[in-house]
Formats: sequence, C-alpha cells, structure tokens
Amino acid sequence: MAAKKVLFLTLKVFSFTGGIEKVCRTICRSLYDLSQEGIVEANVNCMYDENFDRDSRYLKKHQFHGFNEKRKRFVIKSLFKGIRSDVVLLSHVHLLSIGYLIKRFSPNTKVYLIAHGIEIWRKLPDAKLKALKRLDKIIAVSHFTAEKIKEIHGIDPEKIEILNNSLDPFYYFPSNFNKPKSLLTRYGLNEDHQVLLSLCRLSSSEKYKGYDNTMAIIPNLIKKNPNLIYLIAGKPDEEERHRIENLITKLQIKKYVKLIGFVDEAEISDHFLLSDIFVLPSKKEGFGIVFIEALASGLNVVAGDKDGSVDALQNGALGKLVNPDDMNEIEITLGKLLASPLNNEQKIELQNKVFNAFNYEKYCKSIKELIFNGTTIIS
Repeated sequence: MAAKKVLFLTLKVFSFTGGIEKVCRTICRSLYDLSQEGIVEANVNCMYDENFDRDSRYLKKHQFHGFNEKRKRFVIKSLFKGIRSDVVLLSHVHLLSIGYLIKRFSPNTKVYLIAHGIEIWRKLPDAKLKALKRLDKIIAVSHFTAEKIKEIHGIDPEKIEILNNSLDPFYYFPSNFNKPKSLLTRYGLNEDHQVLLSLCRLSSSEKYKGYDNTMAIIPNLIKKNPNLIYLIAGKPDEEERHRIENLITKLQIKKYVKLIGFVDEAEISDHFLLSDIFVLPSKKEGFGIVFIEALASGLNVVAGDKDGSVDALQNGALGKLVNPDDMNEIEITLGKLLASPLNNEQKIELQNKVFNAFNYEKYCKSIKELIFNGTTIIS
C-alpha cells in the first residue's frame, strides 16, 4: 500500500505558545509517528514560523517548511503541494481560501479543517463561507464549537465531527506534588498559602475569561481562608493591565492578588503544582487545553459550563463546572474545594482519569482514521 501524501497547513506551530499551536504540535507528532510506520508521507507548511523554530520532537527536518511571513510564497507552494496530496489538513479558518483552491483544482484531494473556537464562531465573508461549505469535513474540538458552526454558518451536521484535543505527547505527569520552593520564594509565599491560579490570555478585547468574577469574590473567600492568594498568569496588554490593577484597588485585594505575567511553557507544570485550584470560569473557550494540563498535574479545576470547557471536564466528571455569571455559585464551589484539598492518592487518581480521557495515543489513532477513512471515529 502506497503511503498517503498528507499536507498540514498552519499559521504558527513552534514560534508561539497558545491553545491552537499546541493542537498543531500534537497533529505534527501524529504525522511524524504515522510516517515512521511508513503509511504517511507528511509535510507541514507554516506561514509564520522559520525553519529553525522546528522542535525535532514533533517533526523531522525535511517534514517542516517555515515561510517566515512570506505569505505569497506560502500560498503558492501550499497550493502546488496540496493538489498533489491525498489529504490536506487546515489548522485555521484563515487558511480556507487555500483549501478551496486545492479542492477546486484537485477534487479528489480530501480537505479537512480543524475548528477551534472564536475564530470560527464569527460571521464569515461570503467567499470564506463558500470555501467552508466546500470542505470534505470540519473537525470541531468540542461540542460547543460544533454547535456554533451549525448555528452561525448553516453547515450540514453530517460534515462536522468532534475530536477533543489531547494532552501533548511529551506532557510531564508529576509524581511529587510538593509545592516548588523556587516559586514559593519568587512570589513571597509559604507552604501555608492556599493558591488559586488562572492562566490565560489577558486581552482588553477578550473580557470573557472569568478572572473578573473570581477577583470579585476574593473579599468573601478570605474571611474563611485568610492565607488565600490568587495568581493571575498571562501577559496582559497595557489597557488590560491598567483595568485589572484598578479593579484590584477598587476591591481592596492587593494583598491577595498577584499579576505574575507571562509563564514560560517549561514552568507551567510547576505553577500547577504551586496551586491548589485552577479556576477559569470562562464563557468562550473552544476547548481549553489548559484545563486538561492542570488536571494532569493533579489539580482541582473549576471551569464555566457555557462553552467548550464542558468537554474538557467531561461534563463535570473531571472537575467542577459553574455558571460563569453566578458569582455566588463560583464562591461556594471554591469554598468547598479549599476546605477539602486533594490528597496525593486523589491527585494520582485524577491524573489517571484525564490520561484515559485525553491521551495522545488515542488522538493519533483518530488522526490516522481521518486520513485513511475520512472520519475521526476509531473503528
């Protein structure tokens, strides 16, 4: 059997760390592993990365082609490569026009879009909507995103499948749950502090992540939990930084809330270990890889019940789902979790559950099914 020629088109993979980029890396590793089996000939074209950005754990040198923002060259090379491919995967809605042209010039090439979150929830121009409907299938990362695609774009439900994101194949599962001393020192904390953590993009244009409502209940939480500290991680834009700082001042919680800025990917797991609860009652998560990463570190998680977070927490089986607009519910939920912290045995059990639900091996099998059988459902 001849190897399937697969082209994966992306915007960024290695030069930026975000949810979409993490999904792209996992797909890259899937293509790497399938190529090692000799059943796939994989190529990844990336519009914004440079060749030296490649992480060799995910792709071999000859499989990755970074175009360093040279958009015209990226489009032309991707078009010619695409029409000679059996399968083309699009990582983002912004790549629809290339997918449309590939499909037009090579009708037998299967073209699939990975649909994440807010990028696909907006109304699309007529040309993009036409391209979207021309695709062979849309792979939504959550039930919420799938419903949004049907509702907003009128896509035939038969052309939409749901494939939840997975943990990165190299994600570290800690077995020692002690709070890292280096981070305790960095943030001026001690072992007695109870730590809430939110890690997300802090943008003035995205006021739906839920950290405002979490800050608003801190004055009540500290009455029973005087050693409580709330760490908000992520690099804010200037406008959002000022807004958050003003809110902290207004609520008189400066002693209890710390804006800790950007957290390097290498330190994310340690920040989960530092914390007692990961809380992000968002309203517009496509899925929320950060939730399953926190769970994999043995951390209690509180998320919103209005978006893709429901899939990440498996309808509440892996963590607590709350109404993101109900501050009383958020407060009660956090209060109960703070009063009953997980022991090491419970943390290991939580790690096993999230691994069984979102492990890489299962995800890779779904990508293989998509390439060979046009479905992500494992037969």
